[in-house]
Amino acid sequence: MHVNSVPIDSYALCSSLTASCSIKDVGFGKQVHGYVVKSGWGCSVFLGSALVDFYAKSMVLGDARQVFDEIPVKNMVCVNAILSGYADAKMFVDGFELFKTMPGLNLGYDNWTFTVGLSICTGLYDVGSGRQIHVKVIRTVHGPGTDVFLMSSLIDLYGKCGLVT
Repeated sequence: MHVNSVPIDSYALCSSLTASCSIKDVGFGKQVHGYVVKSGWGCSVFLGSALVDFYAKSMVLGDARQVFDEIPVKNMVCVNAILSGYADAKMFVDGFELFKTMPGLNLGYDNWTFTVGLSICTGLYDVGSGRQIHVKVIRTVHGPGTDVFLMSSLIDLYGKCGLVT
């Protein structure tokens, strides 16, 4: 883009991170990250979330967490990205610790957060915490029965923890 005098903006950088993840080129993604920092885009919530998502999907969870921790104002996109990364990498304890700290970060829970939280509890075989999340789902989600992913996570939790009735 520089060669053709095309300005690089946050959309191009986010797209580059998505492409890096798709072709599994962590090296190029890290170069994009370096460019983001050097060019002053580091404060962008969109780019911060894209970087967390890139590192989480690339299974470089240490870098994902570092970027997450450095984002001044966190949002649901970045927290869901890193929670999903923890679940995919079977880093259930780290994921559960982050899940528990979300209210302290002024973050709520959405359907995806609950789905991943339940998956993390399933990985830990922690039916007690899973039940607590289930209660939060009942209290906060409008029409949870229509969310196939959420319902599947509940079935998975109770089934794998031996509570099938």
